[in-house]
Amino acid sequence: MMQKVLGSVLVGVTSLLAAACSDTPPPPAGTAGTTASSGGGGGGMTSGGAGAGGATAAGGAGSTAGGAAGSSGSAGTGGDPSGGSAGTAGSAGSAGAMGHVPVPSTGCGQLNPIDGAREIETGGQTANFNVHLPDDYDGTTPMPLGFGFHGFGNGACGPDQGECRGFAMLPAVTVYMKSISDGWEQSEVLEQNITYWQDVLALMKAEYCIDESRIFIAGVSSGGQFIEHLTCRFGDQLWQTTAVCAGAVQSATQNCKGTPPVLVIHGVTDQAGDYGNATVAIFAERNGCSETPPAGLEQARSDLMDAFNAQQAEHICLDWEGCTLNPVRFCISSQITYDGLTHGWPMVGGQLIKEFQDTLE
Repeated sequence: MMQKVLGSVLVGVTSLLAAACSDTPPPPAGTAGTTASSGGGGGGMTSGGAGAGGATAAGGAGSTAGGAAGSSGSAGTGGDPSGGSAGTAGSAGSAGAMGHVPVPSTGCGQLNPIDGAREIETGGQTANFNVHLPDDYDGTTPMPLGFGFHGFGNGACGPDQGECRGFAMLPAVTVYMKSISDGWEQSEVLEQNITYWQDVLALMKAEYCIDESRIFIAGVSSGGQFIEHLTCRFGDQLWQTTAVCAGAVQSATQNCKGTPPVLVIHGVTDQAGDYGNATVAIFAERNGCSETPPAGLEQARSDLMDAFNAQQAEHICLDWEGCTLNPVRFCISSQITYDGLTHGWPMVGGQLIKEFQDTLE
């Protein structure tokens, strides 16, 4: 039987001032839910108070060898969907075998890289993307690189608007590409979009100081299905992937490379991928996890349907057991995103990615 293993405590406000999967603001909802501690004590779902503090930042590189823990984030205001500022990073531990050793890209040392809108020639046409640099980017310290992919027919994710909420708050250089055509994974544009991503990835490595061992991707809906293709073809180059409200793409399960850690985030009412079950099952099988879903999954769905009916934005995360290659986590959200349902990137999405990444080596 699977034990419910939940991530570190999350307390945050979801005021839903903007839609997670659309530029149209959704109806108001309640406070964001929290997960229980990793000790699994009870595993219950509680409501976060309005304006709860931000997440605690992880210790720096080598923290497992003695680095100090990060400080707590500042308190947010009642209307601030970010839930307060992020905590400061912990100090680096002493250098040793346990600490992560970055793999610097050729762009390290280049000064004044572009922070904002960019264009690139790919496949004989011009495509657009945005780059967001964190405040502590200095051009010499290799940083993780994350890509956020929008849903079908929508504009590019963030960093300041649209989908992929909270993604720009991750301690990484983040990139937001606009798909060729309306979506990412349709047969007529899939190969073009894959080449487009490869071209942008190469540009980022050449012009920015990137840790090439910390490349991660996240996408919602059409972007989430695109994630499945990228995870299959380039899994041996990816540190971590996140599929949000994505259907199960069986064509992206053949001759795959690598088995990166996977986070699946899904709305409790979203029928795509059999309510996310078939989607997460693809990754669980690939990463050598148990065939049996985590204990408590059905109870979690029941609790979150109650939260959805009460218009309360809550979530529960469960880890698959027995994963012999890399971990797989399934997070379910009751946040209403648009059209009165939950098919979309929840406000807490970026925070859930951060928590999952903090568990990885």
